[in-house]
Amino acid sequence: MRNPVTYQQEHSQGASERTPTALAVPTLRECEVLQWDSAIAKSRGVYGFDSLDPRSRSFNMIRAKIHELRTQRGWRLFGVLSATPKVGKSFITFNVAAALSRDPRFNTTAVDLDLRRASLTEVLGVDPPVSIRAFLEERPGASMPTAYALDGERLVILPTTAGPIRSAELLAGPRAQALLRSFRATSENSLFMVDLPPVFANDDAVTTMAQLDGYIVVAEEGRTTTREVKDVIGLLGAQRLAGVILNKYQGGIVSEGYGFDSYYGAGYYFEPPAVDS
Repeated sequence: MRNPVTYQQEHSQGASERTPTALAVPTLRECEVLQWDSAIAKSRGVYGFDSLDPRSRSFNMIRAKIHELRTQRGWRLFGVLSATPKVGKSFITFNVAAALSRDPRFNTTAVDLDLRRASLTEVLGVDPPVSIRAFLEERPGASMPTAYALDGERLVILPTTAGPIRSAELLAGPRAQALLRSFRATSENSLFMVDLPPVFANDDAVTTMAQLDGYIVVAEEGRTTTREVKDVIGLLGAQRLAGVILNKYQGGIVSEGYGFDSYYGAGYYFEPPAVDS
């Protein structure tokens, strides 16, 4: 992969540090390609690539709403978050990104900024040579996170590695801000699905959302409370709410009539609030 980073020298308290001033988001041609097929996808709970699988229908409908927001409001950078951990946030991120990537008119990138859990890395089964975490920590040689593509698919994935780190400080730092600005600088046909940490785990999600367009709240039926969803919206603001997805909903279109009653059955409420004129 070509080195897409340029640097300027900054001096602070007599010490110099290398801070990225420009980044280029990797294209499909610059990605490491992983073996992938329908069997692998389904074994890992990824249904969004297969339009013939009834389990992809919820993600296709969410895709339509995302395109509506892109057309009406110009939103291209979406954060996916939850109030609390373990409600299927990363599952939703990957599957919606997969559904978006099926449209050849657009370039779709899935980004894992849940630095402490790194769920997308687990789905891929990889140990990236340069994870987002390594890039943010300015490790030697970490000039750009390793990007992956899946054989036969059009999705670019920027994963990270898990660990107990000072994630809020890293996400507020110059490298993270340069990476987020690089997403913004891409063409209008580029879409980003960013997996963010739970809102009430720390302030990572709030910090990152300052550079994104809209956010999707993932809730779990029987686990996430209405109060928690309202608190998330109150903290991040209703004006940038793209929608609320109800995961593991057993009465929705995924589980009705198709013989599918998965732990990850996904229903959704996905309607952005009205914007006051």
